[in-house]
Amino acid sequence: MANRQWGFVGRSPRKGRTTASSGTRNQLRRSGGRSYQAHRDWLIDRHGSICAYCGVETDPDEMTLDHVRPRKGQSAYDRPDNLVLACRSCNAEKADVPLLTFLLGKRSRGVYLLHYGDHLSEALQELARKASERPLLSS
Repeated sequence: MANRQWGFVGRSPRKGRTTASSGTRNQLRRSGGRSYQAHRDWLIDRHGSICAYCGVETDPDEMTLDHVRPRKGQSAYDRPDNLVLACRSCNAEKADVPLLTFLLGKRSRGVYLLHYGDHLSEALQELARKASERPLLSS
């Protein structure tokens, strides 16, 4: 059986079923996928506590989990193939800036993202490749 994450999820009680203390009960049930903490731990185990944008090793307690493509309220972007480790300064600088704009600010970001984001979707990897390429000089 696959390793599953368990967590408490608040649910409304069925008619006539309440707990004495709160009027509701918490039930233990499976989450739909890997939790943020489990994904963060997996990335730290895989690459170390290194920012996927600047390549700087950071204390694991200070490392954040960043949405490569800003989510802006879209839950579909919470998928693991859209999440990387980022230091606080890169995460704050990127904020909700479009990925291409952020990567073109420093081309080395694309190189680091390709290395530390090898689990990202093919579309995001292709964008990082394009952003980190140097155009050929014509003679």
